[in-house]
Amino acid sequence: MEQPRRIVVIGGVAGGATFASKARRCCPDAEIEIYDQDEFISYAGCGLPYFVGGFAPNWRKLLARLPAQFESKQNIHVFLRHRVNSIDAENKSIRVADLEGVSESSIAYDKLVIATGAFPFVPSLPGRDLQGFFVMRSMTQALELKSFIDLEAPNRVVIVGAGSIGMEMCEAFDRLGMEVHLVELMDQVMPGLDADMASGISGHLEEKGVVLHLATKVEGIEGKERVQRVVTSQGELEADLVFVCVGIRPNSGLAEKAGVTLGEKGAIRVDDAMRTNVPDILACGDCAVTRNIITGGEVWIPLGDTARKQGRVAAETVSGGPASFPGVTGTFILKTFDLAAGKTGLSLKEAADAGLEADSIEFEDSALPRYYRGGGKMKVRMSVEKQTGRVLGAQIVGDYTASVDKRLDVFATTIKAGMTASDLTSLDLSYAPPFSEAVDFPIVAGNLAEARIMGKECTCSLEGLED
Repeated sequence: MEQPRRIVVIGGVAGGATFASKARRCCPDAEIEIYDQDEFISYAGCGLPYFVGGFAPNWRKLLARLPAQFESKQNIHVFLRHRVNSIDAENKSIRVADLEGVSESSIAYDKLVIATGAFPFVPSLPGRDLQGFFVMRSMTQALELKSFIDLEAPNRVVIVGAGSIGMEMCEAFDRLGMEVHLVELMDQVMPGLDADMASGISGHLEEKGVVLHLATKVEGIEGKERVQRVVTSQGELEADLVFVCVGIRPNSGLAEKAGVTLGEKGAIRVDDAMRTNVPDILACGDCAVTRNIITGGEVWIPLGDTARKQGRVAAETVSGGPASFPGVTGTFILKTFDLAAGKTGLSLKEAADAGLEADSIEFEDSALPRYYRGGGKMKVRMSVEKQTGRVLGAQIVGDYTASVDKRLDVFATTIKAGMTASDLTSLDLSYAPPFSEAVDFPIVAGNLAEARIMGKECTCSLEGLED
């Protein structure tokens, strides 16, 4: 396959920047251009809450690579503040508006990669145009939020949305000395977790002084020029700052207008090689769908690490090499104050929705031997397919010091490998008292699943655990 001479990328954050860097290695002679309407590309979007909260005070350290570095080190041309208005798939060109010069031009391509990401969903609330109302998806928005906090010194913030970003921002705003109120339409925080698993997070937030308003709908925002209060279904909340994080949507409108087929949740439908239905147009990152490894079904699970992996596959495809992205298990983890929570794979409800007959086991214990100080506690829930014993998913909530990530990654790897509960029982995991019990959580989970779901004798030996 002849390699392309001109490769054009729309969007330059996780997926787009990774694609361009990999494409330069795969296609050393190609002309590569990135167009992005923002002021920044190639930055750590997941680090934005930590910048705002002061954990990472120098925002420049969140920038992975500057446009000048793309140019000097990789001969990749970056055009910031350039918005792509349309794609002409038939003539293989795009119309680009220079937002600084207010001019528009036509740019030809041999291969086009759409990496436009996702945008924050903003409900049509009265008062959302008031000063002090913020969403945060980009570096620019994070800088605007931080500037407002530094200049206005708000005392009370209302966070709307209790997902992962809401959890992280509770800690960030608290660290900045604000009184934090968290409003969530559902009757639990972290709707992605089972309710009883999430209850531990709610209790921890309240211990840290966060005021929860669950099963509460935001109806509007009031104030004169700037935010003063939030009107909810349960009454009014005084506020100096309102931060909305109720979800994101795939930025796929440009692709759809060009005849690209959309899939789950309106994201761009791609095959395993990141190709769309339109010849010579690929997509990757938060604007594109992927596949659930467990069910084989199409899903939209926008995560930064997935975007980077898809970007690499797209670059291999563009160069003519064999490439395939196998899909995801939807693994995520977060930290809020002194707690960590994460999930991989399917919950029982999700398994049932996929037509799988499953059951689950759960247990809670110390992360380290009781004679060794520290470590904290963890609560684990693992779902297993009844007939085969195949591990389908896991959820963990525990102390931040308890290495929740280590155990969650074991479960994620188990699911990816198609392993069973019986396979877990014989894992050869690292052990020493400062790190874990001799029989660690994933092995215990396998033992319990064998006993309670598969009907085998339990051989677990974690102290204090009931068979």
